[in-house]
Amino acid sequence: MAKHDILLIGDGTNLLKTIGWVLDYKGFAVKVTACPEAALEALVKKNYDLVIAKLTNGDRENLDILARAKRLNPEVKTMVVSDKRDGILPLEAYQIEVDDYLLMPLSPPELWRRVSRCLEDREVVDLQPVQESAASAGRGDMTNPELMLIFHDIRGSMVSTAASLKLMARGTVGELSHRAKAKISEVTGRIEHTINLMEDFIGESLADRSPGAGEEACLDLSADIVEPVLAELDGEIKDHHITLVNRLHDHGGGKLVVKGSKLWLQSVFRNLINNGVKHGGRNCTIVVDCRMEGSTSRLTVYNTGKTVPEAGRSMLFSPIRSMRPPQNRRQGLGFGLSLSRDIMQNYGGDLWYEAQRHGSTFVVSLPPC
Repeated sequence: MAKHDILLIGDGTNLLKTIGWVLDYKGFAVKVTACPEAALEALVKKNYDLVIAKLTNGDRENLDILARAKRLNPEVKTMVVSDKRDGILPLEAYQIEVDDYLLMPLSPPELWRRVSRCLEDREVVDLQPVQESAASAGRGDMTNPELMLIFHDIRGSMVSTAASLKLMARGTVGELSHRAKAKISEVTGRIEHTINLMEDFIGESLADRSPGAGEEACLDLSADIVEPVLAELDGEIKDHHITLVNRLHDHGGGKLVVKGSKLWLQSVFRNLINNGVKHGGRNCTIVVDCRMEGSTSRLTVYNTGKTVPEAGRSMLFSPIRSMRPPQNRRQGLGFGLSLSRDIMQNYGGDLWYEAQRHGSTFVVSLPPC
């Protein structure tokens, strides 16, 4: 019989090491980590049946890891360990709905009983790190191991960067001005949002769902897709002194309801806005609008940058251009528009380019719900 896999998230002290030894002695497959970065790395590489985190003084980093573990694998069980005498469970623990709370000191038999009870409704399966199969070698397969490795490496670097920025904001490298602290806080927020976004994609990948293959929902185009992305990119838009015009609220008739996945449709719209910021340039104007053609919604993203030359338009959505070494790496790898169109076509929609006299428009055809 395969063992239950348990991940322990500590703070470098001996408490979690001791718990790990006790559980290992009882036959559980245990991995002990001493920092958030190591725990996140372990969660990306493998599905665990149970994640146990020690509550640390002054911050809630380990609780954040539990929340992320649930996002990556909604079936995972979670427990928290505290050596505090008051036995009060923090509000954040209720928000992520931990399955049990261990107050130290705790005898080994009681620990075994509590862990076994927490796992009793879990089917014991042998969960290994993601492996490539012959059927998963295609470009569009989100469980491709090379892609997962890229996600992991980038994500680990971003976690470390965010941690360093937080230390700077606390004055560890000297006193900072109010303006500098505000900018560090803004950048840290962007990094953490990107980390969360990457974890959402990793979670979709580990759940073995490719874009368009998962459950579809009826979504409010403005509230569920457009507004969250515009709020997320607000700092980037302001930094480039871009005028943003959102005309979706100008349309009467109530909500614009479309069919699809919030995660993937936001990804497509985010790519188009980022494309407008990058190619429209500083001081440009980006206009977001929607028009109806029959029962189909057509979301348009216009920017006042240079119009794409006619000779190059046929390559806009081609993955072939991503194979050519870019002369300027800041222009990106070229996958964005190709993948975005693939996603829309998987949902029964489409994505195309329309040249304007002074600028460019990308049109997303969204199927009705």
